[in-house]
Amino acid sequence: MKQANQNRHLPHFVLLDEMNLARVEYYFSDLLSLMETKRWDDNGRIISDPVIEREETGKLTLPDNVYFVGTVNMDETTHPFSKKVLDRANTIEYNEVVLNHFDFLAKEHSEQVEPNSIRNKQLAARFLTLKDAYPGNEEMIHKTTEKLMEINRYLEPIQAQFAYRVRDEICFYMIYNEQAGLLDRDTAFDYQLLQKILPRIAGNDVLTEKVLQDLFQFCTAHYWEDNRDLEHVLAEARYPKSAKKIAHMIRKNQVEGFTSFWNQ
Repeated sequence: MKQANQNRHLPHFVLLDEMNLARVEYYFSDLLSLMETKRWDDNGRIISDPVIEREETGKLTLPDNVYFVGTVNMDETTHPFSKKVLDRANTIEYNEVVLNHFDFLAKEHSEQVEPNSIRNKQLAARFLTLKDAYPGNEEMIHKTTEKLMEINRYLEPIQAQFAYRVRDEICFYMIYNEQAGLLDRDTAFDYQLLQKILPRIAGNDVLTEKVLQDLFQFCTAHYWEDNRDLEHVLAEARYPKSAKKIAHMIRKNQVEGFTSFWNQ
């Protein structure tokens, strides 16, 4: 943290391996609270209240060049995430295993790769609030919010709706994606539905399955009951990644009597 405060032009990454062996919202609570104090200073930089302020360290804030990345395994030995944590993070799954992928062992792929040097300007957030992002991005924000309002209506029966923080972060993601020319809008929204909204859903009742079926229809324009050829439906879906995950969650509920985003 001291190094990051002294070198604001360079990104610094904090990697928390196996971060859910203890409850994240307990040991990480101070930093989660400090994230709420972020603001612009007089020099146009993002600062926060002090993380620590001691004689030997000086005053260290949570600057915009510090990034937290955590790895987790979801099984009977670990703790699930609260919505407080999920609202502040993007969940990226690595579940697909390809055992016969040997390309990386080939000689031409085994040579030393030189690292790319990047500056924090390439990664840093440019918005803190939706008010910061609104000028010039009104159309993107309104269209994204309309979709999110529809999704919230589906989530309401199981009280899994999200609020302003999730809306804002998804809008930021969509704007950054558009400005960088990375993905088409549907693909970008598909990632956000998968990474920020579906992890909130868990249950063992008919109502939860009905919510998932409604979301499946939102993603594919197909009723779940008509889903006899899932591969074909997913191939033409507007949001195929999310639809595939939702289908897995529905089947998990039907077979096991309980479902969640996590493959436990």
